[in-house]
Amino acid sequence: MMQSILLAIDSSPSAEVARRYAIDMARRLEGTVHAVFVIDSRLTEFSYFSDESRPGVVEAALRLREQTLQQLEEQGELLLEAVKAEIEAAGIECRVDRLSGVPAVRILDAASDSDLIVMGRRGESAGLGDTKGLGEVVERVLRTADQPVLLAGADFQEITQVLLGFDGSKPAREAMNYAIELAQRLVLPVRAVSVHHEEHVARRHLETVELYAASHKVKVDTDIRKGDPADVILSMAQPGDLITIGAFGEGRIREWLLGSTTETILRSAAQPVLLHR
Repeated sequence: MMQSILLAIDSSPSAEVARRYAIDMARRLEGTVHAVFVIDSRLTEFSYFSDESRPGVVEAALRLREQTLQQLEEQGELLLEAVKAEIEAAGIECRVDRLSGVPAVRILDAASDSDLIVMGRRGESAGLGDTKGLGEVVERVLRTADQPVLLAGADFQEITQVLLGFDGSKPAREAMNYAIELAQRLVLPVRAVSVHHEEHVARRHLETVELYAASHKVKVDTDIRKGDPADVILSMAQPGDLITIGAFGEGRIREWLLGSTTETILRSAAQPVLLHR
């Protein structure tokens, strides 16, 4: 249960916030942190050159590749050294790895023996046009991770409550399990909300949460709401909340796309979000 944390880092502000959440979670859970920095191998690739290419062009391309790779390696080493020192200063066991390849693939590989992935919502690969957009690495990790993924909020705030959005779907049940068990470990209250146009359906959903919470001796308050699920959850979220949802909503599951509720919350929430696929 969330004892080993995989922290994906880069030099983005979002990754800095993620680091603070990983440290806080590991400290409170008495867990360990595995921090990884991935050099995107695609950044050091260069175009194919034919036999007719001028030698000077090829040599310049090779030099640029080596310089880029060296810069990325140095950046990664400095970041990992700083992160390791900060985490160990907090009394937390930490190991670090500098990896190379497609970032999402290497992050998922590195997380194979971890219970939780923590990362920023927008890494260095995120587009510049949409300040609320998700990074390509984040989206791919969310679509394929077996573990729950905690995406950092805009700024670090100590988690004081779990806000659980529950629609009765299988991913929501998985998210509920993690939310309740996490609340038990951290001695946090849980506020569960079910958004549905039929009140009896929402009540049935929340009874599932209440029963599971009672079995873990966790205090849970429940709310039944109508409207758009994302709008309701975002309006309820308070500073210090950890928003917890399944990565897909009720109804037809789109295997290669995030559900609209999930995506809206990720784009708009100032709070950290814990998802389970």
